[in-house]
Parts: sequence; C-alpha cells; structure tokens
Amino acid sequence: MNPQWFQQRRGDMSGAMRLTVRTGVLSGAIAVVWLVFAAFALASETTDQVKTELDHLTGIVKDPALQEKAKEEARKSMVKGRIVRWFDLQEMARRSLASHWAKRSVEQRKDFVELFGDLFVESYTTLVVDHLGDQQVTYLSEKIDGRDTIVSTKFLSKRNEPTFVDFALLRRGSAWVPYDVVIDEVSIVGNYRTQFDKVIRDKSYEDLVKKMRLKREAEELGSTAKKGSM
Repeated sequence: MNPQWFQQRRGDMSGAMRLTVRTGVLSGAIAVVWLVFAAFALASETTDQVKTELDHLTGIVKDPALQEKAKEEARKSMVKGRIVRWFDLQEMARRSLASHWAKRSVEQRKDFVELFGDLFVESYTTLVVDHLGDQQVTYLSEKIDGRDTIVSTKFLSKRNEPTFVDFALLRRGSAWVPYDVVIDEVSIVGNYRTQFDKVIRDKSYEDLVKKMRLKREAEELGSTAKKGSM
C-alpha cells in the first residue's frame, strides 16, 4: 500500500470527522437558540394575554360613561362578566378543595364550583372595582414550568405604594387562564384551601357547603360563575 496515499486518506477522514463535529455543534447551538426563542415567545404570549385582560378591566373601571352613581351596578356587572370568562373557576375550586375534591361526586363538584365561583368572583370584582383604576401596572417577569406559567407584576398606587401580584396560569386551548392570584406572597387559592380544610376537618364537607350557601344568600348573589364541565 502506498504510504503517501494512506496519509492523504487519513487526512481526508480527519477532516470529515472535524466537519461532522462542527456541524453537530452548530446544529445543537441552533436547537438551543430555537428552544430559547420558543420559550420567550410563549412567555411573551402569556404576559400579553394578562395585559390584555387587565387593560380591559381597567378600561371598564375608568370608563367615564360608567362613573355615575346610577351606573355602579352596570360597571360592576361588566367587570364580573370579564372575570368569569377569564379565570378557570373549576381549576380554582379543585385546587381549593385539594385532597377533598377526589371524594366528591360529580354533582357535588358541580355544585361546589358554582358556589366557589360566585363567592370568588364577587370578592375579586370588588377588589378590581375599588382599586384597579388607581393603579399603574408594571410587568416584571415570567416563569414557565411545564404547562404552568407565573406572570409577576407590580401595582403602584397614586401614593407610590407597591403591591406585588403574581398570576398563576395554565394553558387551555389557545389561551392562558389564571387559576390563582398571589398578592404580596399570599395565595388566594392557598388561603381558601386552608379555610376549607379546617371546616371540613373540624366539622364536615356538608358544613362547608352550608356556610358558603349562607354567605352567597347574605350577599344576594346569583349563580354567575357557571363555567366548564365536570
């Protein structure tokens, strides 16, 4: 065998191997770039949806045509309707009951979601109507964890008093829907979960439902929060 031919052949093979390695590294780098880009695009989409909903709510609260005393109920009703459509009330109810959810029948779950939805929507509507119009919102960051995303925001009052609010969302079809709101590190769903668990353990699930019904009747709430199927 010709030694010169062998050396040339080995050099060609080495060159090919180096080219293959470089190509592999380049392909890997491109893949990483696309993954980062995809994650960024997904996060931006999530924040955009949160911003869109908050802008809609702010627009309703600050609408000059709805500022008269006679228009208060209309304004509140519009805010409530927006919240019902935006939040995943069934997911919130399920997480609020935690381990107690699995023990409930289909009918009990449906009933609980309606009760929970009515009470949550009423309290959150009041919060929005009373405070959102005076707040300046800054979008701080996003954190994606599988199917869940956390959008962190800062609400700044006219007195320059900050309130940090995290929206926990999950994907439903083409939309990101909130299943929890964490205000200054206090989770709304976590707070409900603690209260519900205490009532169930100290008394019973039936007692919890009775308390919720009485509260709904006291606040003269209709069933406005029917959303999703069991």
